[in-house]
Amino acid sequence: MALPNLWKLYNLRSSPYFQATLRQDSEATPLSLFVGRHEERQRLLTAIGGSRSSRQAVAGRPGIGKTTLVQAVKADALAAGYWTSAEIIPITADLTSEELIGQLLAGAYDSVLASSAQASGPAMEAAQQLVRSMRLRSGGFTVSALGFGAGGTSTQAISTPPGALLLDGPRVLRDLLAFALEQGACGVVLHLNNLENLAEADAARAADLLRSIRDQALLLDGLHLIVVGTTDAVRTVVQSHTQVRSVFSDPVVLDPLEPTEVHQLLQARYHALQLDPSQLVHPPVQAEVIDALHGLFHGDLRGLLKALEEGISALLGLTGNGDYAGPIGLADLTQVLSRRYGLELQDQLGATLWQRLAAWAARDAQAVLTQAELVALWGIKQPSVSQTLQQLIGAGAVDVLPRKGGEPLQYLLAGATRLALG
Repeated sequence: MALPNLWKLYNLRSSPYFQATLRQDSEATPLSLFVGRHEERQRLLTAIGGSRSSRQAVAGRPGIGKTTLVQAVKADALAAGYWTSAEIIPITADLTSEELIGQLLAGAYDSVLASSAQASGPAMEAAQQLVRSMRLRSGGFTVSALGFGAGGTSTQAISTPPGALLLDGPRVLRDLLAFALEQGACGVVLHLNNLENLAEADAARAADLLRSIRDQALLLDGLHLIVVGTTDAVRTVVQSHTQVRSVFSDPVVLDPLEPTEVHQLLQARYHALQLDPSQLVHPPVQAEVIDALHGLFHGDLRGLLKALEEGISALLGLTGNGDYAGPIGLADLTQVLSRRYGLELQDQLGATLWQRLAAWAARDAQAVLTQAELVALWGIKQPSVSQTLQQLIGAGAVDVLPRKGGEPLQYLLAGATRLALG
């Protein structure tokens, strides 16, 4: 039995508050819904178009829209003659140099296939051999013996000696990029993601990783890289080593969207999801709700949208499938979210961590505090404060602000936590 569509009360096909990344290849979350970021978008595109090879970084707080911006830039680059794919290459501190080279090779290979499905030749065959081997070895997915996307059910493991990617990967990647350029591509644009709130030691290891493959892979003609992550992680990864910093542009650091831009973003979604074109869309919430949540979540767009979707869904579930009764107000929404997030956080964190959050909120829910200040507030030693913060950040209950020079890190309660604590 199909579930009722509660959003039809507002003349909407589905929730306009989805948090999924916009993608060029998606009908549910198309890039046509992208709003704002004109200056940052142009800066990234100018760097790509200004040379045969480029390396850039996009930084900002979690949920601010970094990944969607790069998806939009890749679509612009594709329209301008570059080859890319909608896929994102994860980069983590535990990768080896061989694995990262393999990720880059796989990303370039997928980009060529996405733009030229019938591409063939020695460069493609060599790339396919290594990519197959890597993906079969890592258990990513099964590849047909006839090739990617080919029919048939039999599979065949490719025997590749250990270290082959490290030895042969850079040469195969170089040849593949040269093949793409010969076929008319202006270059290949790859998107490396996942540098989100890494611990300092992990960020340092990721920096070492990029340095280790700089000459073999990062500087190849025709390759354009965009690395994405939180501000401190990106700065550590691309600016720690002179050898890496010298080949990367200064990071593009994103500020939160302005409230007016968030309203524009939601209006675009309301229009795209309009159920009956002959009828007006009814905004599910009052305009002041958007402004209040924008401030509460400090520009974390993902957190804001999640709160809207969960709060409105809960209220609609309570009221049933009746008639439209006007947009939901701030008091009703915050009441249901406070209860929901409070129960979730208490269950997720346990009594001790919850009590520490409550003590923080009792002092000042808006306060931005250092570890030294939290030592005094919680009455525990600094190592315990550091461990507590790691747990709270991992649970999404606390945010960390970008470091300013040599100043100590500063922390603040996340929007959902402030809602939970009233």
